[in-house]
Amino acid sequence: MAARTNATTGKAAGPALKKRAKKTDKPATKKPAKKAAKRPGWKSAPSSVTYAADHGMMTAFHHMQRASVVMSLMKKDTGEDLRGLLKRGVKLYHKSMENEDGHKFVLRAIGVLRATEHLSMAGLYEARKKHKQKVVSPTPDWLAKVIAETGNRLEAMEHAERGKGTDLFPVTVELLRQAADPDLDAHLAFELVMAADALCFALENGL
Repeated sequence: MAARTNATTGKAAGPALKKRAKKTDKPATKKPAKKAAKRPGWKSAPSSVTYAADHGMMTAFHHMQRASVVMSLMKKDTGEDLRGLLKRGVKLYHKSMENEDGHKFVLRAIGVLRATEHLSMAGLYEARKKHKQKVVSPTPDWLAKVIAETGNRLEAMEHAERGKGTDLFPVTVELLRQAADPDLDAHLAFELVMAADALCFALENGL
């Protein structure tokens, strides 16, 4: 009986499986492709668009957006210097889009906007420090390494000619000094040293 049942179901299942196989033979990418084609802007982007081709514009853009979002959480009438730094970074971003030598400006924009992002995080962290977790912070060795390396980079270009970034050099030095304070919270020290590293990058690229 078991053999007969298996044989019967096998015969009945055969045509059904063939029909199903025919249906599944159709490429599964056709429908999603049609839907994708309907989305605005998908066809207009050339296949040659790469990270290298946009000269880091996407990197600058993301730092700019993150900084703006974090700063929106800060209290009004606070962080005037930080808002000024963001405005400066946005201006460099626009120049990189409009100028033929945009790659020069976008590197400066990346540095300034990345610094703004880290400083906005530091400001928000200080403003909301009562919400931080009551756990012991680790003391990563790499933080001291970044501080030392950034300090060496600043020394190397201390007397170099700069454009409009002359006022940012002492700011970078001060951020590095504060980050090196052993009594500073590890998270806050991280944001400050990353901001110093970013500004140093912008200065190295002609700011």
